[in-house]
Amino acid sequence: MGSYLLKSCDVADFDTLKCVRKDILIKDDTIEQIADNIETPERATTVIDANGKMALPAFVDAHTHLDQTFLKGYLDDYPITEWLVRMFTLSDLMDEETHYYSVLLACMSSLRFGTTTVNDMMSYENADVVAQAVIDSGIRAVLGVGHTDIAENEMTPVLSIDQCVRESQNIYERFHNKHGGQLRTSVAPAGLPACTKELVQTLKKFSSERNLVYHTHLAEGEYETKGVLKRTGWWEGETLYQYGVLDKNTLLAHSIWLEDHELELIRKSGANPVHCPNTNLKISDGIPKIQQMLDLGINVCLGCDGEASSSTRDMIREARIGAYLQKGVTLNPKALNLSQSYKMMTINGARALGFENLGKLEVGYKADITLVDLTGDVSVTNQNTRLSNLLYAGCGHNVHTVFANGELIISNGENIRLNTEKILSRTEELLDIFDKKVVSIS
Repeated sequence: MGSYLLKSCDVADFDTLKCVRKDILIKDDTIEQIADNIETPERATTVIDANGKMALPAFVDAHTHLDQTFLKGYLDDYPITEWLVRMFTLSDLMDEETHYYSVLLACMSSLRFGTTTVNDMMSYENADVVAQAVIDSGIRAVLGVGHTDIAENEMTPVLSIDQCVRESQNIYERFHNKHGGQLRTSVAPAGLPACTKELVQTLKKFSSERNLVYHTHLAEGEYETKGVLKRTGWWEGETLYQYGVLDKNTLLAHSIWLEDHELELIRKSGANPVHCPNTNLKISDGIPKIQQMLDLGINVCLGCDGEASSSTRDMIREARIGAYLQKGVTLNPKALNLSQSYKMMTINGARALGFENLGKLEVGYKADITLVDLTGDVSVTNQNTRLSNLLYAGCGHNVHTVFANGELIISNGENIRLNTEKILSRTEELLDIFDKKVVSIS
């Protein structure tokens, strides 16, 4: 970190969808000043000529599985039930170094595409590896263990409630608010198809006592959701409401197979659904009622999920497919509009994760800033409609510069914190070893 002066940024306004030319002064991890013309301070300050590049708040990926990156390509064209079995099977083939590089690669990809905050659901056995890769990358992360106590399939790990609490306590003590706040922890029961009432309520009590995020999957698969209805007598979202789990600190990944009355319960509780459109489509999970949620005033976020299912860490592509889906299913071209999409990528996710000073370009907010360059790209011409063109015609490769917590990590599209060439070389070696293991059990 240090002091940076970004000259001549075009600061994006998600309400008006316009850009205004400004200078931005960063001091340590905070935006200190935004003005028409800021003189270079006497103290040591690095001046960056943004030259009309569009400045956005960095993106917040509100639901992901970082350690699934090495599984990308091995789980394609499977429905969710078979996908889960194969995912657990292949994950067991990964050793500690493979997990580390899988997570590191995910973090680097996220940063390259303008994302500086991720909400991760991980396994307890790999918690140290995940945390170290996050720290090394410079990304900000909320980490939670995906606990289960029902054998949803033959590969689902089944733990006692006491063990789940011990593991949650352990990662809380070791990682929460550590490394200058770069790490936070959550509780993250995998979801009702694999969790008892006692587990979800016990973990909710644990999180509430510590003011932690409660992160879970909700109503991802039709078959699984009907199974919860048969077991509890309520639909899945309704069950969480009846169990007292839903509140403003609850994140609900996917939230697809929900009845209309469940949307009202989510609104009433203040819980935060997370839209993961690429995964929802690729695994044929279904299409959630995102526009209805937004119309109710629900704080909907966006997530890339794990690359084993979504195949991407590009939040721009994620937002585009999410917007197109809602326009298609509602037959309303105004559904999930540009303003709503950008807020789902930024401030909505920050708010859901409890970051009060993240997700906006305002004085006093964290210096998590993405600069986008749409010049020289024949597919996104017209600087007057950049916000529209970035979302509907661009991608993460249009990201030029990324600041995370005040640190310059991506410059001119390159990671200046880490040796990308060396990391990719070792990654390919590990993937060759991993591929041989996969082939041997196929």
